[in-house]
Formats: sequence, structure tokens, C-alpha cells
Amino acid sequence: MPEKAYSTASARPCASSGAGRTAPVDSIAPMFVHRERVRFRDLDAMGHVNNAVFLTYVESARVAFLVDLGAAATLEDISIIVARIEIDFRAPVAFGEEVEVGVRTSRFGDKSFDLDYELRVGDEVVAEAKSVLVGYDYDKGETVTIPDEWRERLAA
Repeated sequence: MPEKAYSTASARPCASSGAGRTAPVDSIAPMFVHRERVRFRDLDAMGHVNNAVFLTYVESARVAFLVDLGAAATLEDISIIVARIEIDFRAPVAFGEEVEVGVRTSRFGDKSFDLDYELRVGDEVVAEAKSVLVGYDYDKGETVTIPDEWRERLAA
């Protein structure tokens, strides 16, 4: 019988962690791939990448993706907030390895969109993530509709 997975935030059982998974993970078809070399500072006491560092890899990939698409040329152009991030960890990552973060848009709403991420080391999927991003006007402090220009670029 597979081992139960527990949320690190609540210690309650969770179904989405992938613990005990035996079937291969289906890959996403990324629109963009960002690469990160694992640094010494990324490691925890166990000698592998700390779970929190995966968020940094996802953040770096997200920003690089938006810049690459031309949706944001400067930090001021990134008029979104992160409403939610979820990560399923699949395998440990070690010092010096190169993590490839594939990114693609998976959903559009009026004021929000989702990005899916697949983190790989070589042929192995080491984590999968999803973020919900919301259009935001920082001067007014309120949510806004995702610009049509962004929709076109993100859907390409």
C-alpha cells in the first residue's frame, strides 16, 4: 500500500503530492525553458535542494518567460501578483545539477491566468508546479483585466 502524503503546511493528508506514484509523469509541452544551475546556497542540511528554493526557480522562470514573450520589458511592466502557487516534489536535486524549468500558459480568466511548470534534471521530472497570476494595478491597489496584448503573447 502506498505511503500517505501529508501537507507540510497543515500536516493533513493531501492527494496531490504524488507520493507513492508508480506511473510515469506526463510531460507538459513547454512554451519556454529556463535553466538554473544548483548553487551551494540552494542546499539544505540533507545536501539536496531545499523545497523553498524550488519557488525561486519557478519565479526566475516566470519572469524570464514574461520578458522573453515581450509581455514585460522591465520590472514595472510586470503588473501581476501571484495569488497561488502549488508544487509537487518528485525527486531530490543535488549540487551542480542543472534544473530545466519548462513553462506554459494553461488557463485564462478575465483578470487571471495560470502557468504550469515542469522542473527536470536530465530526463527526470523532479517537480511540477502551477501558479495563478492576477492582473494588478499597484498604483490603485486593485485587480485589473489581463491586457489583450498579454493574452495574445501568452497564448501563442
